[in-house]
Formats: sequence, structure tokens, C-alpha cells
Amino acid sequence: MSHALLQLRSRLVDVLRWLLRGKTDGRPKSDLIFLQNTGNYREFSRKLDELGIPSDSVKRSAQLHARCWFDLARDHLADAKAAASLSRNRAAYSRSYYAAYNASKAVRYLHEGWVSLKGDDHGKAPELPDDFPSVDIWSARITNLYRHRLRADYDNWSDSWTLQKSTVEECVYQSEQFVEAARVYIEKTYSAKW
Repeated sequence: MSHALLQLRSRLVDVLRWLLRGKTDGRPKSDLIFLQNTGNYREFSRKLDELGIPSDSVKRSAQLHARCWFDLARDHLADAKAAASLSRNRAAYSRSYYAAYNASKAVRYLHEGWVSLKGDDHGKAPELPDDFPSVDIWSARITNLYRHRLRADYDNWSDSWTLQKSTVEECVYQSEQFVEAARVYIEKTYSAKW
């Protein structure tokens, strides 16, 4: 047996063990083990299919993991709205970006099959699938939200706020619109109901 086939077999055994462990909400107990052992879940599923092993449970688990990022996007959006209502502009700018970032992460995970788990993928947030509606507009808006987040989180200069091109309300609105566009895209493209 080749080294590559032995590695695939080992990963397959690990994932199958993970899938068969006690479940609470449809996911095995350790999300990180699933994400690490499947690597690119789309490629992993394809290999299972080639071996004649049903990959439906891997695909379902991948959707559940993407849903976790999407739910986090909703949490950040709620925090952005609450912060904006209290005139906590720094927090509102920051949470607006993170809502869009996590919705993008859910989309990118389902589309590409993997995302970085190290939080080092902020540059990837605007890299949406080509078939995402108004992809160029959303990519530019996510980039704008990121720039506002950076100023809000790190700049403490007297003129920092004059550098912001969008108001807090505009950023919260754009983030809300993107989260909704991502939900519609995911439901349409991946038959998920979120």
C-alpha cells in the first residue's frame, strides 16, 4: 500500500471514529478533530466516494461547521447593532466587520472545502465565489469594513475618525445586507436552511 493511501486510510479511520462518537447536535464532540482530519472536506468526500464509501455524513458535518461560523456572524451583527445604538462606534465598526468576516468564512468553507483555523485569513474575507451575487461589490464592501475595523481597533489618534469613509450606521447596514446575501447564497447553492 502506498504512503499516500496509508495516510488517507488513517485520516478516514480518524474521521469515521469521530463521526461515530456520541453526538449532541449532529456534530461529533470535537469540531477541531473533524476540521483537522478532513482537511479539505470537499476533496476528502470525493476520495471517499471514489472508494465507494458514502460521504454524506462528512458533507452534513461540514454544513454544520459552516453553520457555526454563520451563527457567529449573526452574533457579531447583533453586537454591532447594540454597540451602534449606544454610540460605541469602535465596537460597532469592529463587530460589523466580524459579522461579514464570519459569514464570508461560512461561504468560503462550503465553496472551497476548507478555511484557515488560525485567524490569519482576513485577506481572504473578500474572496467570494465567482457565482456569489454582486461579488465585486461585496468584495469591495468587505474590504471597506475591514479597513474601518482596523482603525476602530488600533488607531487612537485625534484624527482617526476623520479617516473613516463610512459612518457606523452605513457599516452596520452593509454588514447586515452581506450576512443576508450570504444566507440566501448558501441556501440556494448548498440546499441549507439557515
